Parts: sequence; structure tokens; C-alpha cells
Amino acid sequence: MSLTITLTTMETNKNENKSNKPMQSPFSQTFFHGTKADLKIGDFIEIGINSNYGKKNKAKYIYITATLDAAIWGAELALGEGRERIY
Repeated sequence: MSLTITLTTMETNKNENKSNKPMQSPFSQTFFHGTKADLKIGDFIEIGINSNYGKKNKAKYIYITATLDAAIWGAELALGEGRERIY
């Protein structure tokens, strides 16, 4: 599963952009999540489930990153014997 956040923009000045095409946003970004969990299509990354980091407490946050390097680091730090995965 890929966690993707899509931002949309509104035209700020309709006189400048006469077409009905949406403008490309400079804020569009892909985010990554690194883990050893084997997620399937339709699975969710959500809070309240035991974390695979540290003391395995219930997760209060979901950490995502805009850089692939940080996601790889998160996957390397995840507990477990499974292979590292980036979503």
C-alpha cells in the first residue's frame, strides 16, 4: 500500500489562467513510511496498534517522511525479523 497525500490548488487569479486545467501545485508531495510490517493492498497504517519500534507501545502517531532516505532508516530501525519495506 502506498500512502499518498494529494494536495489540490485553487486558481488565485482567474484572469491569469484562462484554461480550466488545474494548476500544478508546488506543494504536491509523495510521502513514505518505512517499516518491516507486511501490508497488503487495502491495509491501513493507523494509530492504536502496537508499534514495531521501541517498547511496542500502542502507537499514538504515524510517522511519514518526504525523503526516501528517512523511510529507509525507519525500516531499518523497525523491530522484527521481516524484510524492510517502504510504503
